[in-house]
Amino acid sequence: MPIGRVFSTIAAALLAVLAANVAVAQSPGGTGYDVTGVDVDVTGADAVQARAQGIREARRKALGLLVNRMVSAEDRARLPQIDDAQLENMVRGVEFVRERSAPNRYIATLNVVFAPDAVKSYLGGTGARIVETVPRPALVIPLWKGPAGVEPLNDRNAWREAWQQLDSAGSAVPVTLLRGDPTDQGALSAEQAYVGDVSALARLNERYRAPTIIVATVDGDKASGGLTIGGMRYDTQTGARTEIPRIPVASASDLPAAVKAIHAKADQDWRSIGTVRRDSQDSLDVVVPIRALGDWVQVRQRLGAIPAVKAVTVKTLESDRADLKLDYFGTTEELQRTLAQAGLSLSQEAGQWQLQAR
Repeated sequence: MPIGRVFSTIAAALLAVLAANVAVAQSPGGTGYDVTGVDVDVTGADAVQARAQGIREARRKALGLLVNRMVSAEDRARLPQIDDAQLENMVRGVEFVRERSAPNRYIATLNVVFAPDAVKSYLGGTGARIVETVPRPALVIPLWKGPAGVEPLNDRNAWREAWQQLDSAGSAVPVTLLRGDPTDQGALSAEQAYVGDVSALARLNERYRAPTIIVATVDGDKASGGLTIGGMRYDTQTGARTEIPRIPVASASDLPAAVKAIHAKADQDWRSIGTVRRDSQDSLDVVVPIRALGDWVQVRQRLGAIPAVKAVTVKTLESDRADLKLDYFGTTEELQRTLAQAGLSLSQEAGQWQLQAR
């Protein structure tokens, strides 16, 4: 066999193995139909009735959080009201994390697990667009760069305080704030985070295991105002990066609003990837150009994270290209927009669809 063909065969075999490994790695680990950390504090005629009322309230509160996570704001008004009996039938189980009872009071933290089919039936019957994906937690690294340089990771400033005040419970992107303690400082420096040192960020994320890292920056003098907000979002699973546009703010009093805007954009982007319209579906033959082994792995990883992509069939896999059949929900235009949010470009050239990482 010619040497060139041997190398081509080896490369194709490696690509196939990598593709299989990626498919396993991207298998979802949860259903996305559980709501954790639901706090209740209710009173009743006695301890038994207070506990029963607390569980009912936890179910309803959890449903509200689940709806906020899965349904866009404009579609929530379509959802019908349901009574306690209907709600109980939608719940698969309740886990009691902490509970404390008094003669006529019940205080507890519970986790509520919903039955996926029952929730889909409730939401889907209204025509609402559903985000069928698990929440995507984000680690936030707030940085302030002043005249003397980037402040330490543990600096207690108005930017960090604004992130601490953010309520991300029930969102598609719940956030965890960097601790900034000696362990964090041993993994990366503030300067490395600011410039986007990927190796240092990876070391840090061995501790947090977050699928998304948001490096949120403020540039300017704390005393004089005239600040600029910016930063970068890193997808630690696919390697995709999204710039947070730099915008000016007048003073530190505007920072909480800037935090909400950054989080809302991350939440919206993840929802747009996870939103599935099941009233139509289609298939598309696409070609993935391959210049290096990582090209195919990257594309396959990102496809595996998109619920609108129903199935990916590898028709042929060569050293320089992969021919795929994509089965997907919605229209081709919607698929293009969703893929773009996941860092993939789907375009048509000379009557042939091409898919590649951006």
